[in-house]
Amino acid sequence: MKTRLTLTAIVLAAFSAACLLSHSCANTTTAPQGGPKDTIPPVIKQIEPQNGTTGFPTVGGTVVMTFDEYTVVKNQGDILLSPPLKKKLKTKVRGKSIVVTVQDTLRENTTYTIDFGSALADNNEGNIAPRTVYTFSTGDVIDSMYVTGRVIDCQTLTPVPKTLVTLYRDHSDSACFNALPDAAAITDDWGFFTIRNIAPDAYRVYAYSDADGDFKYNPDGDKVAFMDSLFTPEAVVRDSIYELKGFDMKDTTACMARNAMIELPLFTGLQSVQYLQNYGRKAEKAGFLKFSAGDVVINSLEFVGIDSSDVLVQYTPTRDSLDFWITYKYHLEDSLILRLNYMKTDSTGHLVATDESVVLGMPTDTALISANKAREKDTVFVLKTASAPETIEQEGITLESEFPVIRMVTDSISLIETNPKNQTVERDIRFTRDPSDIRRFILYPEGKLQPGYTYAVTIPRGTFTNMYGLPSREETLRISLPTGEDLSTLSIQLTGVDNRYIVELTNEKLDRVHRRFIVEKDSTLFCPYLKADRYAIRIMQDRNRNGIYDMGNLLEKRQPERVLIFESEPGKRVLEIPERSEIEQPIDIQALFNK
Repeated sequence: MKTRLTLTAIVLAAFSAACLLSHSCANTTTAPQGGPKDTIPPVIKQIEPQNGTTGFPTVGGTVVMTFDEYTVVKNQGDILLSPPLKKKLKTKVRGKSIVVTVQDTLRENTTYTIDFGSALADNNEGNIAPRTVYTFSTGDVIDSMYVTGRVIDCQTLTPVPKTLVTLYRDHSDSACFNALPDAAAITDDWGFFTIRNIAPDAYRVYAYSDADGDFKYNPDGDKVAFMDSLFTPEAVVRDSIYELKGFDMKDTTACMARNAMIELPLFTGLQSVQYLQNYGRKAEKAGFLKFSAGDVVINSLEFVGIDSSDVLVQYTPTRDSLDFWITYKYHLEDSLILRLNYMKTDSTGHLVATDESVVLGMPTDTALISANKAREKDTVFVLKTASAPETIEQEGITLESEFPVIRMVTDSISLIETNPKNQTVERDIRFTRDPSDIRRFILYPEGKLQPGYTYAVTIPRGTFTNMYGLPSREETLRISLPTGEDLSTLSIQLTGVDNRYIVELTNEKLDRVHRRFIVEKDSTLFCPYLKADRYAIRIMQDRNRNGIYDMGNLLEKRQPERVLIFESEPGKRVLEIPERSEIEQPIDIQALFNK
């Protein structure tokens, strides 16, 4: 027995000693300690055939890129061949090499570039390889010109990334719709692009979002930008060109220092093919027509059996749709026949006068039917009233009816001012009808209103009568101007106003409008009751004087209306307004737009 115990002790001691000396018997409660994380991106050791190769085969060509470590294609979509082909490039990992195969037939005597963008990364840590642009030619010559530029949003002037920029030797209007471009690039995070190794020809320049990835402009889904004139590149590719180097998108200073030869404002294109898209009735005597494009031209509009004097029509500001109301006092048939003659796009793309007849049935929407039945029991109609205390002096008080008003007696509308001592006085008001909406009215208080005072607008019953003969309900709206010692005012002093402009005070991101003015002459725009914040001043041309911002039209070669953001100094377009301040900001519009 003693011998067995001694032998067992010897075996356990030997096993313990072996564990202490062996790496395979590690402490399982402590993670093994590795070395420092690899942060070095892969480096190209060799390219076959060499960069700048001529005589590249037009069918079945391959490019082999060998790196110093195992590398993968992280994002195939970042690889762009210019000029593009219908079939995408095929990539395959082979050891430490990436093999790129051209699956389509290349053009003869053409220079191509493969821009790998940020598509390549090492296999272990995902470190992105430096941007590589590989150039080759199917002919004897490598084209050597280049162009740089920037794509910006037409309304905010901010960079638009991931946008396709294209060059076309074909100068026809249909080229970007039907043909692949002669050169292309994708904008980076800063909306910047370079198209290199192109021939010194005259090109049409377009940019579009290319949502479907077919390298063609689709007006139904793509935003678009274009140059008004032909562009001929004059700059030659050299290794020393700053803009042709690779850039870290997080390096703001370096990226902003790049020079853009051209700037393309991207906009949502207006549909150019005109036809009657939709129509219907919202109530027994109310309906709508919706057209596919703006600026519709209607030569005649007739409801069968109804006199034209009993029909009210209102277009939207862009004239891509209209609402109609029939003031005929008797009930209408369930089916209303409309005969329409308008300018419609034919199969050749031209506008021709076209006759169409449509049948407008009674509403079938459950909610509309319920609303119409409830309305039949009404003895009065509701007049919606609205006003923002901070803009009442500028924009007034709005009154809106669901249906057109056919009679009104506005003398009885009153505005009563009550001071902090509860003393009252009646104030004068100015009454107008909104020129853009026949159902909307605006009341403007005359004279300056006082902070700390209360204002009550009373609209007696029957002030308005709608098309159904119903009187308006009595409405009362109480308003108090904003009060607070921390509020500020801004006075924008405009000079050099040589046309019609829309001026907006917005937030820093330009996605919220605090004040809006339409100006046609030198004037001071007063913005009271502002909270301490960071603002921007956006100024837009209103070329067609319709009071709204208009996008462009590619086929009509019409650019979007021009927009500028005021900068107090170069690069600083944010206006900081502190608490309890009165700021005066002079702006010379003519000088601003002539820069």
